[in-house]
Amino acid sequence: MPIVWLLEWTGIGPVEYEKLKSEIDWQSAEGLQLHVASFNEKGIILAEVWESPDHVQPFMDDLLLPAVQKLGIQTMPRVDLYETHTMFGPVLKLD
Repeated sequence: MPIVWLLEWTGIGPVEYEKLKSEIDWQSAEGLQLHVASFNEKGIILAEVWESPDHVQPFMDDLLLPAVQKLGIQTMPRVDLYETHTMFGPVLKLD
């Protein structure tokens, strides 16, 4: 069952996010179905839909955490995981 993975990451603004994007190929992450990035006054909010929880941990271990360490980012996000109830909509790509 797909899951929604929400990350609220204080101190990560657009500049840091773009640096992370240059290190991580989110578009080819196995099991990732949707990635949405937003910002507020505190930092970034990421909302992602994954095929299953089993896809999230390898992404964290193999891609996200090494990039965070390489870039010297000292904070970690608050993370919440939810099972999806319904998911639909047209395919979008906004850059």
